Amino acid sequence: MMETIALAERYIGTLQAFGKVDELVNQAVEQYLIDRIIERVRLARSKVAEYERAYNDQDYATFSRRVQLDEEYYEEVQQANSLWEQDMLVWEYWSQEIDEWTSKLNDILSAS
Repeated sequence: MMETIALAERYIGTLQAFGKVDELVNQAVEQYLIDRIIERVRLARSKVAEYERAYNDQDYATFSRRVQLDEEYYEEVQQANSLWEQDMLVWEYWSQEIDEWTSKLNDILSAS
């Protein structure tokens, strides 16, 4: 689907000096999206890293599996932090953010 956007008249003449306006605008939007997605992935990775450090340097999938399958580990985590389930929900959210935004970035890059 192609959307029509309004572009300030003052930019059009200068853009035309560098090439086709439509192509340049698309390139600029693509670069903007890449930059913003990278920022979002970095933020999500830093959040995930906090939880990984807090829970013995393991990733979300390993932690989740262990608390579900290892009763001794579950008790250990419960003793250490009674709010671990809230941490786990937020950790899961940020882990999913990494996957989703990385996928979007890959889609953009593969279409370029």
